[in-house]
Amino acid sequence: MAQEKGLKLRTKLESAKTLKATTGSGESYSAGEMIKVGDTIGVVVEDVSENSEFVLVYEAEKIVVPKATGTGITFSVGSNVYYDPTNKNVTNSTDGTILCGKALEDAGENDSEVLIDLMVLS
Repeated sequence: MAQEKGLKLRTKLESAKTLKATTGSGESYSAGEMIKVGDTIGVVVEDVSENSEFVLVYEAEKIVVPKATGTGITFSVGSNVYYDPTNKNVTNSTDGTILCGKALEDAGENDSEVLIDLMVLS
């Protein structure tokens, strides 16, 4: 079975909150990549090259995002989820990270993705 790639929204795009931004020189992003634009954390909707406009989902009731793996990096339903701007994924660590939502499913140490409620919390 082929692994799903790109944006993994589990709710209608019309119900998600989005913003338009522009990449800078030398910047490009892939669909499904988690990034920070200004003070806003979100997920890129479509692949985008440098100096191009793109759409970022910054609030969604159900979205699958990249998760850090390793010892102790797990989530239970309802756990806080933190964005790690260095690794561009979510983790359970509060050190150098930003609260960005709640886990909607359990995720183990080896899981590379997790379903979350992506929220604006600051």
